[in-house]
Amino acid sequence: MTHLTELYDVFSPEDARQAGAQTRRELHLSADLRRPRPAADWETSAAGLLLQLWHAEGPGLLARLGEAGPWVYAPDVATLQDLGRAYERLVRSVWTAGAPPAAGGSLLERLVSQGGVPVVTTAPLSDQEEAFWALAARVASQRREARTAGVWP
Repeated sequence: MTHLTELYDVFSPEDARQAGAQTRRELHLSADLRRPRPAADWETSAAGLLLQLWHAEGPGLLARLGEAGPWVYAPDVATLQDLGRAYERLVRSVWTAGAPPAAGGSLLERLVSQGGVPVVTTAPLSDQEEAFWALAARVASQRREARTAGVWP
């Protein structure tokens, strides 16, 4: 469940446009990529959003973590692995607890819809999801700061 189900290299504006065209129908892509970047005025189309990410954060990897998992944009494989481990902790917590909380549009809800687990409210699972999104937000913020400082990978 926490394996990569899709991976795209976004190393140029053309790569961003191509990845956007290939993922344009993905239900959660735009929301997942905008969630850790709330302060910015992001495009809603996949192609436009990925092009903006390339300009704001530099080259990266677009990946979906697991069948129900989030879409992430990471600068390198090591960061992608960090995000994957954070998501894996969430998935393991969900299946250990037996039931994730219901929260509109959350990763936990997506796991429920995939696995057919009953929905209840448990704070530690919500905390695990927030920890994942906090890590994604730190990565995005660090990339924007590096780009602003003129530091590219």
